[in-house]
Amino acid sequence: MSTFPASSSRRSLHPAALNASTTAVGAIVLGTVAVASGETLALPPDPKSWAAVSYLALVGSVVAFLIYFSLLRTWHSTSVSLFAVFTPAIAVALGAMFLGEQLSLWSGIGTALILVGVALTLVGQNRMS
Repeated sequence: MSTFPASSSRRSLHPAALNASTTAVGAIVLGTVAVASGETLALPPDPKSWAAVSYLALVGSVVAFLIYFSLLRTWHSTSVSLFAVFTPAIAVALGAMFLGEQLSLWSGIGTALILVGVALTLVGQNRMS
């Protein structure tokens, strides 16, 4: 639905514009489904919650997508897609650093599996090229 303007137009839209429109449509659809299923929509109650939501919106979405799309111009798409795999490990590390969350054995195992998976993918990609 959101890619229609780009495919029907002679000029191409910036990837950020396409991403913003699909994010807006997703928010509207999910908000509608949430309200229809009995959920209430509420704003964050305190400054700490506002900071978390703002961080996720700006750094976790806008900045991340802009970096992703700019890297697609120069890097192989497989390499760029591997950044998404690191999200859980980064979230665990940030939770430990800023919120004092305890790291568990499972967190270490999960991070190790992520690193092994990325390494195997990059080795396989290098052998194919």
